[in-house]
Amino acid sequence: MQDYNNILNDLNKVFIPCRTVLEMEALISVYLIDHNYEHIKEVPQSRPSSENLINILGITDNALYMDIIEHFINYAIPKLKPIVTYARDNYDRIRMGNIIPYSKARVCVYLALHQLKLKFLIIKSIMDKFKEKIISDTESISNKKEDKSNSYLLMFAEEYYLKNKMNLIIMFPKSKASERVKKLLNNQDSITGEKLLDMASSREFFDKENIIKFIMREIKASVFVCKLMFAKMDLSNPFSRNEETMIDAENIMLSNDFIPELIPASCKNLDKGNIKQFNSCINAFNFLLEKVLVGINRAIDIASRGQIQIGLYEPIYYTGNILSI
Repeated sequence: MQDYNNILNDLNKVFIPCRTVLEMEALISVYLIDHNYEHIKEVPQSRPSSENLINILGITDNALYMDIIEHFINYAIPKLKPIVTYARDNYDRIRMGNIIPYSKARVCVYLALHQLKLKFLIIKSIMDKFKEKIISDTESISNKKEDKSNSYLLMFAEEYYLKNKMNLIIMFPKSKASERVKKLLNNQDSITGEKLLDMASSREFFDKENIIKFIMREIKASVFVCKLMFAKMDLSNPFSRNEETMIDAENIMLSNDFIPELIPASCKNLDKGNIKQFNSCINAFNFLLEKVLVGINRAIDIASRGQIQIGLYEPIYYTGNILSI
């Protein structure tokens, strides 16, 4: 009952009211199927209007996509307030603005950061499961001949797809919809939960050849949406500390040397029974993952002005048993 109450609470307070975040993520992910992220990487810093963003993405002929962007840019973004990033001395006291009302207006930002962090936590949960498997079954894996079907990457693809879809199903309940969506139910271009689920979790792109591309599109879409909102809050680089110029969390997230390189290499070594090389890949993966999660937690801390403090491997919102199954 407690688990149900946790999910119901988040549905009523976060997932449904901030559905526009999920819509934007799905739209950008679909856009990235045929376009390079470099084409839109710097767009958030220009704080585009809905018209500009529609033209940049080239979707003037798609009423559904145009509605998603117009609602996000014209209704969600304006609610955000700039982050106070300075303090001033006044009679020997440090004075800062009251940030509680601003924090309440940033719920959509928290959902976007939750989505971004959860993608990495899902990947970690799968790789942790693989590592546990080789610990309990080292001999059989070590003696295993190379599998031309690349079975571990296929297992990774299947599990990521299922966990990702489980998360989206929680947030797209069939019996609930936002008031904006309800008004569109009789329109063939309406934004239904089923359409969003199909946009965000198309099985066509989950197989072993495409799973890494699918994951990277999802991550880039989340980063893009986060940065659109942080740009409104006058913060251009929310994920990296100024003093850590050598390690940029955002660059790691998007780097070809991180997920695109280490996940397939880890799975390939498992298929060949190369446990030592697999462990080297996992150690490198965990090292970079920690930098990424620290960066995301920093963005959460900044957006909430320290009111939200969570562990390195802890999501903002309740996710059921997605990470443990």
